[in-house]
This record gives sequence, C-alpha cells and structure tokens, in this order.
Amino acid sequence: MVWQAAEIIPLLRWQRHDFLNHLQVISGYLQLKKNDRALAYLRQAIAQLEQVGRIMHLLEPELALAALTRIEGAIARGISLEMEISTRMENLALEPGTARAIWEAAWDLALALAGNGSTLRVELTCEEEGYQLLFYTPVPATLPAGAADTLVDLTRRQELPFTWQPETGKLSLIFKSR
Repeated sequence: MVWQAAEIIPLLRWQRHDFLNHLQVISGYLQLKKNDRALAYLRQAIAQLEQVGRIMHLLEPELALAALTRIEGAIARGISLEMEISTRMENLALEPGTARAIWEAAWDLALALAGNGSTLRVELTCEEEGYQLLFYTPVPATLPAGAADTLVDLTRRQELPFTWQPETGKLSLIFKSR
C-alpha cells in the first residue's frame, strides 16, 4: 500500500493537536496546584494514547490507517471513543484489500449508528474462530434502510459472521484467522 500525503497529514495534525491539548490540560492543572487532577488526567491520556498505539501496531497497515482516519473523523464529530484493542491480528486469513473494505464498512456503519456527540465502544479481540471486531452503539439504535448493505454483501461473500443487535446496540464481525 502506498500511503498518500492526503491521508497521512490530517492524522499527524490530529495527533499533534491531541497531544498538545493533553499537555495544556496537565499544565493548567499543575499551575492551579491541582496535582491530583493533573495525575488523574495524565493517566486517562496515557490510556487513550496506548489504545491508539495498539491500533498503529496492527500487522496490516491498511487496517491501522483506515481505523485512525475514522477515529480522527469521529472525534471531529464529537463522538467519544472507548477502545479496547487486545490483538495485532497476526494471522489474518483475508487478502489486505478485502480485509480493508470490510473493516472500513464496519467502522462506517458503527459511526453512522453512533451519531454525533455520542459514545462508541470498540473492541478488537482474538477469539477461537478469528478476530472479533465489536462496536457498541448507543441504544436505541436504528439502522436506516440500506445502511448495512455494503457490509452485509462483503461479509456474505467472504462467509464471515456479522450480527447486529439493535436492542443492545451491538455490532459484531469476525475476521477469519489462519
């Protein structure tokens, strides 16, 4: 994959802005002699940065880039992300282009369901049957007609399990592993 500057530069700007914002908040707390708040905020910022770092360490750079661009877009829309990434997807059994198309469709659907100003929980785990990508959207979550067509088509062609549970807001997808 050849990364284009148009994809990378906004990510670098976002990360730079995010990092500077964290430093300014910590500095403000320290100047106000609120050391406990500064420490609590620092721990929170470190946890967020660690999760973003785990995404950057996915073995498929196309998936990492696609996730990072969607995270940046989500933050711009005021969507708060809670992420738990516990795998690097070391043994992905899909071709990179196919995996990226499914990955992007899943992220896009989850972000559409989350809506502006809400919270979206994202989990990526290694399970016996493969890598499980889970999104928990706010409930009640309504899937607009046709919104999932691309993802349903892609997962059906690859015979990948995909489920959507509107009552819990849970969107689940399994990427096969070798």
